[in-house]
Amino acid sequence: MAFSDRRLRAILDEVNARVFADIGCDHGYIAVGALVEGRAEKVYAADISEKSLAKAVVLAREKGVFDRLVPVVSDGFERIPERVDSAVIAGLGGLETIKILENAEKQYKVPETLIMCPHQHAKELRAYLGAYRIDKDYIVRSGGKYYPVIVARRGGEGYSADEVMFGKNTPPGGDFIDMILSRRRTLEERFSAREMPPNVKREYEEILGICSKYKTRYP
Repeated sequence: MAFSDRRLRAILDEVNARVFADIGCDHGYIAVGALVEGRAEKVYAADISEKSLAKAVVLAREKGVFDRLVPVVSDGFERIPERVDSAVIAGLGGLETIKILENAEKQYKVPETLIMCPHQHAKELRAYLGAYRIDKDYIVRSGGKYYPVIVARRGGEGYSADEVMFGKNTPPGGDFIDMILSRRRTLEERFSAREMPPNVKREYEEILGICSKYKTRYP
């Protein structure tokens, strides 16, 4: 499927599963796209909103893949009847994503692979993922905003302390550097070094460290 939204394109590119779930599927672009592009054999499209789920069903019918789509009105993984191989949780905040994962843990429904794209509170989500192996964590710029795409698997070391705020930049990408430089400019315009509150100063120091790391390529 063709997407003008680079965020959706990046998320869909990470899907590779036999049985897949799109949690909080909204219009169903990822769920239906995974079937259209042969990235999954069977897809659960789950959303707490019946109206949103109905839009996903219409799209699946239009694209001729409804026979392999299973629409489920569900809060997270709650009403998905089987444990899927992989799932995406996108378009939600990091705190809401954590709640979904906590409930899935209690129900033994956390899939082997998770693809997450929180629109806020990514720092809190990264801190929660301490028991996961982080395969990828990179930034995608879309519509003038920066979105983290995190691909994680059960069992691993998660993030180091200096990766929680801004991620790993794995695989390396220019959108990550653009985000860092943008944030640096914002802080420098808003504060002088002496006026920065302690939490802002810690963030700024991390940014300077990242800029130093990439100075050979991004002066």
